[in-house]
Amino acid sequence: MGFKYRIKQHLIENRWQYAVIILLLILGIIAGNYQVAYLETGVKSNLLETIDNYLRGQQADYGSSFVFWTGVFVNQLKTVLVIWFLGLTVLGLPLILALVFVRGFSLGFTIGFLIHEKAGAGVVMTLLSIIPQNLIYIPLIAVWSVMAMNFSIYLVRGRHTAQVSLSRSLAIYTGMLIVCILIVMAGSLIEAYLSPWLLSLML
Repeated sequence: MGFKYRIKQHLIENRWQYAVIILLLILGIIAGNYQVAYLETGVKSNLLETIDNYLRGQQADYGSSFVFWTGVFVNQLKTVLVIWFLGLTVLGLPLILALVFVRGFSLGFTIGFLIHEKAGAGVVMTLLSIIPQNLIYIPLIAVWSVMAMNFSIYLVRGRHTAQVSLSRSLAIYTGMLIVCILIVMAGSLIEAYLSPWLLSLML
């Protein structure tokens, strides 16, 4: 009961932050999807070739994914660490918002390109190889971005009047980073093992 109450209070207290984050994600997804229509023919061909090569690799062997998982984990870890670092700076707030928009843009572009170029197969590929891990990544980015925004705001105006000291706030903030890293690990395992396995069933 206490845990649920804390989550509810967190959402209520940070409703405007979440509204901004969700809006930026949606705008980024729309912009990314919109950008697909303006790709040059050569760029489209290169991207399609990359996708086809990836699919052939998954079809040949989806089990040798440790190296792939390492790369995925490191890439996602970089995002989490960048957000954490930006939260430590007084100018980090607009950069966090920009990062969220870029994340949405990347997702929208990927999904839009697959569906536009692969039609029904693109829809299936999206459902099997993109959506599963992003069910973890997107909520994580949203929650973590709000926490980083709050810490940045705290540094600007709240640390001298807040009841919690700067050292304790920093310890809590960094502790949440460890939790985020564990969640990223779970998402990267899905992306490296489960999603390719599901995609191999389709292939």
